[in-house]
Amino acid sequence: MTETGAEVLQQITRRKRRRWKGWLVLALLVALCGGGAWVYGRGSDSTPAVSYTSSEVATRDIVVQITAVGTVEPIEQVDVSSLISGTIAEMAVRVNDRVKKGDVLARLDTSSLQAELARDQATLAAQKAQVADAEAALEAARATLARVQKIHDKGLNTDDELSTAATAARRAEAGLAQAMAQVQVAEANVLLSETSLAKAVITSPIDGMVLEVSADVGQTVNASASETAVLFTLAHDLAQMRLSVDVAEADVGKVALDNPAEFTVDAWLGESFPAQVSELHYAPQTVDGIVTYPTILSIDNSDLRLRPGMTASADITVQEVKGVLTVPNAAFRFSPPRQSVATQSSSGLLGVLFSGGGPGGNRGNRTTVSNEPDREGFRGLYVLRDGVPAKVQVKTGATDGTLTQVLEGDLKAGDLVVTAQTTVAE
Repeated sequence: MTETGAEVLQQITRRKRRRWKGWLVLALLVALCGGGAWVYGRGSDSTPAVSYTSSEVATRDIVVQITAVGTVEPIEQVDVSSLISGTIAEMAVRVNDRVKKGDVLARLDTSSLQAELARDQATLAAQKAQVADAEAALEAARATLARVQKIHDKGLNTDDELSTAATAARRAEAGLAQAMAQVQVAEANVLLSETSLAKAVITSPIDGMVLEVSADVGQTVNASASETAVLFTLAHDLAQMRLSVDVAEADVGKVALDNPAEFTVDAWLGESFPAQVSELHYAPQTVDGIVTYPTILSIDNSDLRLRPGMTASADITVQEVKGVLTVPNAAFRFSPPRQSVATQSSSGLLGVLFSGGGPGGNRGNRTTVSNEPDREGFRGLYVLRDGVPAKVQVKTGATDGTLTQVLEGDLKAGDLVVTAQTTVAE
């Protein structure tokens, strides 16, 4: 065989080998695709089991409440001080004593006050004597004027003598008026001394209970100070008290007079006390940028278990509806997971590669947040119909944070609303 023929034979042999290699690669790809389709198809035949957590739609009562924190206070609390300066000589009451209006609380030392009263009474007596002397002088001046006038009428004296007698009479009248004015001053001083002496006895201005005593026998009281010291703190009738709470500005529009309420205090754990809204204040209070409005609740404390200053947490009932169709609020937070692309009809190796399957590929299986009410008050929830969730639009009403009233919608008592979904692979 010539050299040219041998080269031709070698080229033909190389082409056959390349052809077989190509067919071998193609067969391998077909086998891989077929096997992948079988594996993926077999995996896709394992459908996850889905179970739903549901709650029954029922007719219930809904009570809407708001919470506020405050302090138990007496309806009337009075701080009693001394109106005059002096030294406390006697204390007539102690803490927790019950007193009536006018009862003696304490007495001051009155020795100096009694001396002042005696002095003023003596001055008054002297001034009254001056009045008597002035009256006598006036009587004499008037008699003299009358005699001089008769003589003048007969022409036996001059006009100057008549004028002098008239002037003397007027001076006597002025002297009497001055003496009488001095008597009035002396009487006022006596009254002032008597009043000071009366104020030395400190009495209760109200019926109530002594909450605090801030003085003792021998203590000096200075009534002229800019801030007079409080000696006693009295509370009026602790059987009727009040609870002063701060209502948030977001809730104040819901509160109305006579709203019922109940509250708790740390001193009586596990027990609630009734109350009622009696006052709504319009003046705001702002603390750290938070605006609240003082609200007063009346309290019956006949058993005297509640004490002034106790911190209380109150629940004020602002709305109550009875016998209405209700659903749990959790139903509005449920939404079925979105189907991932991997569960569509694509299969095989290419389907696995392009469907997002495999690690990190299935990212569509997540639950969305509930929808808010629209302008007409409708919201969506899901009801189990033949074991399948069906979306229903309902109009909602009052809610207590756990249950919501249903006003309108394709929903009836006994329906099962979906609140959660669980997926378990078989």
